[in-house]
Amino acid sequence: MDIRSVDLLYRARDLVGQGWTQHADARAADGASVHPWNDAAVEWSLLGAIVAALEELADDDRDLPLVHLALALDELALHVDDDSLARWNDLSSRTQADVERVLDVAARSRAEKVHEPPARSDN
Repeated sequence: MDIRSVDLLYRARDLVGQGWTQHADARAADGASVHPWNDAAVEWSLLGAIVAALEELADDDRDLPLVHLALALDELALHVDDDSLARWNDLSSRTQADVERVLDVAARSRAEKVHEPPARSDN
């Protein structure tokens, strides 16, 4: 298992902590919708923050870490009670704290799995 999926979730949490939005993946300071990886982005949705964090990891390695994304999304799915991250994020009752919390819980849960010793084989 790889720690990069944990890094992805924590980075997404940090981005949402800086600024959060609904009904767009990301927004600039003037409120305009922008791509999550755009330097002008100052607010991110749950999905937008994941995309932006993934883009940062891809820039570091020059490879798109899809395995890490899959592991992170699998973990997140255990904590989000909707098939759509965008729909979950955009609920009128949703708050920035809710989104930060779900990313934090998913990151911590994933970290525990990464640090578990391999299953013992009696073969």
